[in-house]
Amino acid sequence: MSYNPKISIVTCVWNLFNENRVDSFRQTMESVHNQTYDNIEHIIIDNNSNDGTDILIKEYTDLGWASCYFHPVQGLWHAMNKGLEVATGDYINYLNSDDYFVSNHSVETVVKSIIKNNAEYAYAEANRLFDDGRIGRWFIPDNNIIFTGLCPCHQTLFLKTDIIKEYGGFDLKYPLCCDDRMFLKLVADKKRYMCIPKPIANFRAGGFSSKQDGYQNEYAQNFYSNFGHSWGMTFEDCSKLYLEYSFSNCSLRYNKYLIKKIRNKEWRLLYKKRYKEYLSSLTNTTIYLFGIFPLIKKRVETQGSCLYLFGFIPVLKKRKS
Repeated sequence: MSYNPKISIVTCVWNLFNENRVDSFRQTMESVHNQTYDNIEHIIIDNNSNDGTDILIKEYTDLGWASCYFHPVQGLWHAMNKGLEVATGDYINYLNSDDYFVSNHSVETVVKSIIKNNAEYAYAEANRLFDDGRIGRWFIPDNNIIFTGLCPCHQTLFLKTDIIKEYGGFDLKYPLCCDDRMFLKLVADKKRYMCIPKPIANFRAGGFSSKQDGYQNEYAQNFYSNFGHSWGMTFEDCSKLYLEYSFSNCSLRYNKYLIKKIRNKEWRLLYKKRYKEYLSSLTNTTIYLFGIFPLIKKRVETQGSCLYLFGFIPVLKKRKS
């Protein structure tokens, strides 16, 4: 590759022995060190650990595998911002202390895609590892759906360092969805991107990013302040967008109203398309008036489907083509 952008990979740690993350941290370190791409700086941010983590880190800094900065921080996102302050790469990636790349070619795969498509950021699929051995796939096939809170795994994000610095790093006012807020801004600003349809990173379930209490409320605050307020949406409207909550929890009339409120044309058309797909996916379903009286019942039949008013009066039939 004639263009050989420098990649900064930031790993934030704290009391690895107490947190039982020594083995996973070693896996992270080896995963980065063994990458075939040769222009990588690995930065470790340690929140002044007091359990011997500094001695463990020294094993790797002495080998020249990484550089470490000891700094007291207020949580993961603050540590990630500290990593940004010292990063010297053209692009930056955040790989947590219990995450690792799928293969030795992961970074090279991303860099080639970035160069080929002149992308300002790229993201990919990820594997979610569960304690019972199950492996789930995390992937966002359409960049525009990010506005509903369906965001890529941040461990797969490679973002131009200048852009994230321009944004001021991660906004600490949103401790649960700092990364989602970043993705939302990238999409809204129409930054050039590339989506890689294969996993490049593994992450373990149960980490910081899986603590979802209050997530919907924080998402709504984020969306309302950036878009909803100027679009004439209420805070409650913004909350209903989260993970397409309105589809299964709100009326047809409300969903039509909500779709009209979305001013971004691409987002509006996508939300409308996905809502139609959701309605089509329904099988034998009853919609109740006031949660008590059966108003509309959809029944799937041999030749198609039929809508029944009050559960027994046929009003609309759709035959299979």
